[in-house]
Amino acid sequence: MMTKMPSNPKITTSKRRRGRRPSPPLFAAAATFSALLLLLTPAVASEASGGETVQSQRQNQHQRQQQCERLPTSLTYSQDSAPADVSAILRVVVEKINRDVTGVVDVEVAWSGAELHRRVGERIVRCTVTRLAGSVDDGSDGDAEGNEGGDDNDEGNVVPPAESGIDSHGREVVTQCFEVPFTITDVNECAVPESNTMAHRCHPPSVCVNTLGSYECLCPSESDGSVGKVYAVRAPNFVAQSNFWERLGGEARNAWELSLGSSGESSCPSLASTYGCCDEDGRSDEGKECRASFRCPVDPCAQSKTSAGNHSKGKPKTAACAPNALCRRSESPLSHPNYACECPPGLMGNGRPCPRGGRRRMPKVKYDGKSPTEETRRALEAGSICGCVEATVDACDGFPKCPGKHEMCAVDSSNTPHCTCKPGYVHDRDYGCVDESPPVLHLRPDPVHGTDPRTGVTHLSQGDRYEEYGVDIVDDNAEDYFRSLKMTYSRPLPQGCLLEMGEFHVNYTVATPWTSPNFVSAKRTVVIDNVNECAVRESTGVGAGCPELLAMCDGEAGASCRDEIGTYTCRCPEGTEGDGFLPIPRLRADGRGGFAGSMVPDGYRGGTGCRDVSKPVIELLGPNPKRFRVARTSAVRGAIGEGGNGESKSRVEAVLAEQRSAYESDIRSMIE
Repeated sequence: MMTKMPSNPKITTSKRRRGRRPSPPLFAAAATFSALLLLLTPAVASEASGGETVQSQRQNQHQRQQQCERLPTSLTYSQDSAPADVSAILRVVVEKINRDVTGVVDVEVAWSGAELHRRVGERIVRCTVTRLAGSVDDGSDGDAEGNEGGDDNDEGNVVPPAESGIDSHGREVVTQCFEVPFTITDVNECAVPESNTMAHRCHPPSVCVNTLGSYECLCPSESDGSVGKVYAVRAPNFVAQSNFWERLGGEARNAWELSLGSSGESSCPSLASTYGCCDEDGRSDEGKECRASFRCPVDPCAQSKTSAGNHSKGKPKTAACAPNALCRRSESPLSHPNYACECPPGLMGNGRPCPRGGRRRMPKVKYDGKSPTEETRRALEAGSICGCVEATVDACDGFPKCPGKHEMCAVDSSNTPHCTCKPGYVHDRDYGCVDESPPVLHLRPDPVHGTDPRTGVTHLSQGDRYEEYGVDIVDDNAEDYFRSLKMTYSRPLPQGCLLEMGEFHVNYTVATPWTSPNFVSAKRTVVIDNVNECAVRESTGVGAGCPELLAMCDGEAGASCRDEIGTYTCRCPEGTEGDGFLPIPRLRADGRGGFAGSMVPDGYRGGTGCRDVSKPVIELLGPNPKRFRVARTSAVRGAIGEGGNGESKSRVEAVLAEQRSAYESDIRSMIE
């Protein structure tokens, strides 16, 4: 059964080829995670006549999933540092896509919790990525039409065709498939300290044997040719391979070299090891419990040598057994005392007479009609069930484990066992026993800026970087049933710091097809507050992490900076003209007389600076006009005489003119 997620408006589809990505981004615009092997996608309708139907588009999409570009680097973790749950995996996978792919507005990921996290080896996480068309470089048109399979990229992978369209926000987008390698390396659980969470849980005297991705517990053997002694199982770099277990399977072992023979005493009863018995994953709940419950016999002879003075020597006295009990000596050194009163087949008890007047306990057996229940086993070990009596059957104790999660054994009126859902769970035809209550989503808070748990608001400032912390999914069924987690951003995020004021929203939606409504959601609101760009300094504070916020005013020409809400402006001084800005390289002309890019300052016209356009002003110093007094030249006249002839007058005028010129030269030199 497949439940549709809320879909986008119809998208016009076409083929285009994906170009090389220019540089790794820090953030994606949207993320969608799907747990269905057939990825959940929005319904698509063709706008062209004769276009593809929704069904055929889904079939084409399934075919395109087989053609995915693999990212060149792998997410690699050791077992003890690998993500421990699906929520952690989702974060690192989407972070990987955000780093390696540009223009992302939607991501769709297929995963299964049991198959991905904690498992050693390399796995491939397949993602369907929707990107802004502007972030994808087209190949030549001839190749795009003639080779829909795509061309080879630099890593030798075949680049799949991309499907383009228009999303609900009116943006041209393309959809492509990527494969994210996810690798987990082995940790030797047998060699790490006990304080390490990966340390083994083998109970002494069993020996820990390291395997690829896990470990097993092995009962020791006294034989020099045993597999445990031939192979250096205690070496830090030892990893048991198939030949190790094949040789172990061919060994002839006695009772001392096998685990205890009762399922109540040990997991994997009467086996030399937990290999092939316990869950191969030693970190799963079942695997840990199985290995921790594995018990190998303890040599009683070895103990008797250290505590011989505490035991009576010689043979015990004759045992006192009940009338219907059999008295037998034990052949196994594990038994203490070395004799036992045994009840005949079909009867249970300690074989000893019951005390007079005491309350008699009745034994119970499991579903098989033979094995005692845990309570009866403890009572038999304690010897508190006296005599030999016939046991009653507890039909659910020992009944085969119910296969589904949240199932339990119950009996009907005829004491016949069957599997049913535990209280609080209901049976779903497709998913088995599921919790009636839907999952609960908790926003993971921003550890630096904080997130209001009531409103979901995170406050950032211009120059900060948005980190995606996702949500915690509280759901008992999360590891066993497929999920679909969709993360949608109200606007694409920048690849660097946040430059523009305002707010955007991140919507998280989990599909739960067995509940009503069939989804749960949570919303994070990110508010970006104003920063005074005029106060930002290079290499300190906000300027060190976000140099784009430095005010680019032409300070050398006298331009002043003025902070505005969400931006700033530069003003030239009086007598100059220009926009007051230095050129800003990240902004480009939009072809309409303006500029495009993130945070275009008010009044920016290309960075023309401030140019002096005022006329020169000449200012006279001192009084104007400036007067000088000089002596009259009458003495010259007297000296020359005032004859009546014209020649004498000419000589006088020449001398006066010469004198005046000398005065004028002296005055000029005084002024200068």
